[in-house]
Amino acid sequence: MKKIILFLALVAGVAFGGQAQVKVYDESLDAMLQIKEATALAQKTNRYVLCQVGGNWCPWCLRFADFAKNDSVIAPLIEKNFVYIHVNYSKSNKNEKAMRFLGNPGRFGYPAFVVLNREGQPIHIQESESLEEGKGYSRQRVEKFLHLWNRKAVEAEATLLEEAYQKQDTAKLYEFFDHWAEDVTSNENDTTYTEWRNKLVVEAHKVFMAFYQPLQPEKIDCRPLHYQDYPYFIVQNSLFKISVAALDTLPFKPDELKAYYTDRIRQTYSDDSTRQKELEYLQRDINLGDMSLVFDNDRFSSPWKKIETNEIMRNIEFRPKVNFPGKKIVYLTDRYEKILDEFLGDQHVDLGTENIMQVAYAKDESRQRMEFLMKAAKIFYGHWGGYWQYETYPKANSIIFDREMQRAIVYFRFVYEGGEVYLEKKDGEWTIYSGRLTWIE
Repeated sequence: MKKIILFLALVAGVAFGGQAQVKVYDESLDAMLQIKEATALAQKTNRYVLCQVGGNWCPWCLRFADFAKNDSVIAPLIEKNFVYIHVNYSKSNKNEKAMRFLGNPGRFGYPAFVVLNREGQPIHIQESESLEEGKGYSRQRVEKFLHLWNRKAVEAEATLLEEAYQKQDTAKLYEFFDHWAEDVTSNENDTTYTEWRNKLVVEAHKVFMAFYQPLQPEKIDCRPLHYQDYPYFIVQNSLFKISVAALDTLPFKPDELKAYYTDRIRQTYSDDSTRQKELEYLQRDINLGDMSLVFDNDRFSSPWKKIETNEIMRNIEFRPKVNFPGKKIVYLTDRYEKILDEFLGDQHVDLGTENIMQVAYAKDESRQRMEFLMKAAKIFYGHWGGYWQYETYPKANSIIFDREMQRAIVYFRFVYEGGEVYLEKKDGEWTIYSGRLTWIE
């Protein structure tokens, strides 16, 4: 991926590897027509479509094109399972309609790979950085990606789940979940990041292990959901963001918060009356138990409240090695989310149909399928309607560390509400200091 700055890359006659640039993208093509033709061929040949999105300006795009064409393992694997096309994005032809249709894959950098099913619908976007190795691509990683997302692999698991439902066969349902557990495992020991980033990811996994309490949600101020009754836990596959605050130590406790923010108020305001008024607001919030840390992404807070942060990583593939006696763990990848979405359908009662407080909920066939699936794992229909919530809660959205990496905050979701959990490291182990709910849908 190596996110390339477009205006530097879009230079005529860019050299690649010391050679004149090889062009694999046709900038004159209408990508939507290209996708339509590829889909027609995929239907005839019982394959999926693999779109490599990028341009001739992108060295990593050209490297993959060469690798896909010449590697003795990858080339025949692509030919057998995919209609492989190069979808151009360049200064002269951005193919904006196609980019929207494909889910704006450029947000992950270039190249990006989009897999389309036989109906031509996007079912997966794959960034390329996790496929890279040194100055090229890893055969092992690319091979795994292609094996996971070919037609046979995707549709075989969907077929097994459907067969289990039609026969009301719980053993086959468990077989589907067992395949899932074997297919996607923890990436806790992944070392593909730089040394500093990897250190943060390692600590984030440890923080998550302390934070993740589906069987004891009262530790983070949440109500029980009786997950002990279900044999499988569906754990998140990604973390939105890891950041580091511009403080050696994050102030958690009331006396620490008061001391820290009192000093901030005195530094921010020179006018005595304004300063006194803000100090009174601070004391009121502390008395109400309402005082929490505010970071620089909050546009509506007073300037003295905001703590500067440095965003280190975003959209991280994140599968901590959680373990609970008597439970099996599966991770909610895009592939399995797609299988579950298609299996369950979307028949539901709209939000607020019965009364102003009524959340959307599944009905008819979708309800029956949901109840069958819940013989294995507890799931929820989306509050607003039109989507499902699969993760076994709580779900961590982002983590903020202090510079010493001795304290951390996890922002989380818990079904239709969410909040923040404060953790600190004691004797080398992360423990929960406190947690609370701060919002509800």
